[in-house]
Amino acid sequence: MIENESGLSEFFERYRASCPDIEPSTNFMPLLWQKIEARHNFWFIFRGLARTGAAASAALCVLLLILNLVTAPQLPAPTYTDALMADHSAENLYYMEAIRGSSGPNQQTAPASH
Repeated sequence: MIENESGLSEFFERYRASCPDIEPSTNFMPLLWQKIEARHNFWFIFRGLARTGAAASAALCVLLLILNLVTAPQLPAPTYTDALMADHSAENLYYMEAIRGSSGPNQQTAPASH
């Protein structure tokens, strides 16, 4: 066990020698912030905006889905025969107006020539 401890102590000594402690100076924090802000380039900002946009889009989709399920109309869906009847009635109305307009007792006569 003493052999393992001496090996561990030797490891920590080599580690301290390879990674010396940084002496903080008056410019330590400003330099650290400059390094951090240097990494905030266009792609870093774009990635953040893309994640935010994707999350907002997903939330909007879920909200619209919930609203669609909650406020679903309770009316029965029209059938094919209902659509045909509606179309047929509109057709009859159009033809009936055309027939009434072309003949009937209220037809205007041509004006008399002088």
